[in-house]
Amino acid sequence: MVARRAVITGIGLIGPTGVGHAPFWDAVRAGRSAIGRLRRFDPELTPCRVSGEVADEALAEHVDPRKRRTTTRASQLAMVAAELAMADARLPQSAIASDAFGVMVGTALGGWADGEQQAAILLERGARRVNPFIAAGAPNHGPGVEVAAIVGAQGPQCTFSSGCPSSLQAIAHGASLIESGIVDGCLVGGTEAPLSPVTFAALTRTNELATDEDPARASRPFDDGHAGMVLSEGSVFLLLESLEQARARGARLYATVLGGTFSCDAQGMYGTEASGAAAANAIRRLLSVTETRPDDLDYICAHANASPLFDRKEVTVLTAALGEFLARIPVSSIKGVLGHPFGASGAFQAAAAALAITDGVIPPTANLESPAPECRARHVLASPITAALQRVLLTSYGYGGVNGYLLLGAPDA
Repeated sequence: MVARRAVITGIGLIGPTGVGHAPFWDAVRAGRSAIGRLRRFDPELTPCRVSGEVADEALAEHVDPRKRRTTTRASQLAMVAAELAMADARLPQSAIASDAFGVMVGTALGGWADGEQQAAILLERGARRVNPFIAAGAPNHGPGVEVAAIVGAQGPQCTFSSGCPSSLQAIAHGASLIESGIVDGCLVGGTEAPLSPVTFAALTRTNELATDEDPARASRPFDDGHAGMVLSEGSVFLLLESLEQARARGARLYATVLGGTFSCDAQGMYGTEASGAAAANAIRRLLSVTETRPDDLDYICAHANASPLFDRKEVTVLTAALGEFLARIPVSSIKGVLGHPFGASGAFQAAAAALAITDGVIPPTANLESPAPECRARHVLASPITAALQRVLLTSYGYGGVNGYLLLGAPDA
């Protein structure tokens, strides 16, 4: 039994749905796609011409002009989301000692897109035109450094970069620091800005991106017509506090972080374990350490990114881990609305799951009309389901066979 429980008291978000968690939750609950035509670069360069983008004007409005030249887009997204989380929690910086305040960030590509852009400038215009801040600012730890600076967090600051499960790892680690008493508050989440020509070119060569011309229907998780991911960008940060501290200050409680587990298929970068055993074992461990039975799960907020390979793996693993109970647990994915923001996707799922617990609503999977034969589960289709949610399982899978799971509960779970 842990000494303290970590609870979510603030949610900050910027993504394709806009700024703030309210428009995000409205879109997710309605199954309304936020995916549009690719605008970040010339769409004629790639067969995939859809993406989930953050409007440049929205980002510029919320980022200090002095920071726009010295930070990457991934860092700027993170700074916006972190400040929104603090504001949502109504937590003044003075409420937590700076050395007891941590920052945990997950990202897969970090400042990749900015580095790619500067490489092109170097080749076209010469070394003197390269942004001098790119070498220090583009590495994956950059967003965490910037977030810590704007909130005055002088405690542990750590970046997780293990592909798509990165932000779930950040959330789980931040919760463990709260539970152990190492910190009193922790900003946890993820950020991603992967919309670059090289990323699109590489992933279309391996047939992993959707080429549907209708943006609203391009991302189709679990559907028989799923034909690839739609890349998106954005950032989510959650403020974690101990339950005792949050109650003492009268904070709004969204959800409790009950635990997280992670594993690897150990099959190389492009292989997965066909049986799903390594991933399923991690789920069983999570249920065991949190004293959760399979029939205690009220909802599964799935990774399901509309890639046939990952959608199929998801159901294989859940079946191996939960057996007959899977048929009784509602399953949905937010990726039909959001697209797939790589390492930030778990943080977006955590925001959706926390809001689902708060509102007692299970969101549908946008664009899921006819489930693929290999993806059978109790899918939530066109309409949301009203339900009292006590325990919600979040899943995440990445290249290299990395598997991640987080269990959220109601504040009194």
